Amino acid sequence: NSGKSNVETQLQLVQEGISCTLSQLLETGVLHADPHLGNLVVVRRINDKKEETVQLGYLDFGLVAQVPPQVRDGLTCAVVQLVFSRDMQAVARLFGELQLLPESVIQDPIECQALTQALEEIASQVLVYPDDNGGDRVPALRFDNLLSALLGLVTRFEVTLPPYFLNNARALATLEGIARRLEPSFNVLEVVYPFVLDRLLRNPSMSPVVQQTILQLVRSPESNRIDRHRIRQLVEEVARLTGNRKRKVVADAMSTAGGRQISRALLREYVQEKKQNGSPLSKKRPSERSSILRL
Repeated sequence: NSGKSNVETQLQLVQEGISCTLSQLLETGVLHADPHLGNLVVVRRINDKKEETVQLGYLDFGLVAQVPPQVRDGLTCAVVQLVFSRDMQAVARLFGELQLLPESVIQDPIECQALTQALEEIASQVLVYPDDNGGDRVPALRFDNLLSALLGLVTRFEVTLPPYFLNNARALATLEGIARRLEPSFNVLEVVYPFVLDRLLRNPSMSPVVQQTILQLVRSPESNRIDRHRIRQLVEEVARLTGNRKRKVVADAMSTAGGRQISRALLREYVQEKKQNGSPLSKKRPSERSSILRL
């Protein structure tokens, strides 16, 4: 075999299951809608080095759901707003994109404020944020409280939760439970968050909602202006969580049309704000400042 312990192998399979769920939910939009443990199987193979490897396989595709691009983009933005900015009002406003609430409810100031407050209460129950003085910003997610809290939203706001959403939330909860028995410090959001951060920067669907979200994320809360420190912070978080160099993070983002579109939008806003403030612009050649992500 490859020399991995049984615990390491099981953890690898759990992480593979979480990654497969995220890929289906956010990338392909074609989702196994009933991924309980009875529909998952361990597939053993012999690789070119004559070592035994294990992979995760799915069974029973009788229930398959399609996730609209709008919902995929909304989920991406909601997770990043939740972890990076802790902005529950921004998350509440994404409920329309997520097709959980009609836009008329989101546009009602009273209802939107009530939803924001409800989300803040839920966050206090299901998220445990690390000490801000530490290097880790990713909160631990308490799945045991999450589903009951979401059902409370259904009652209060008539939120519509698609069956695939609940089924995959339960599947993630099960996978996380297995992982935590193997490794008590395991945090499912440390797998989810870098995945959605990477997708946010690449913006493969060229979504205006994703572009707008990034512009919100990199603004200073005090001045509401583009903040180079927050841009660096965003890139550094992706680099730290994925194990990639910052240059690769930027290069990957710039390799997609959506990423380049976001970069141009950031640059336009940054230059416009500089001009409005009467601040001098950089004398660098255009090729050196073609991406605001490099500032």
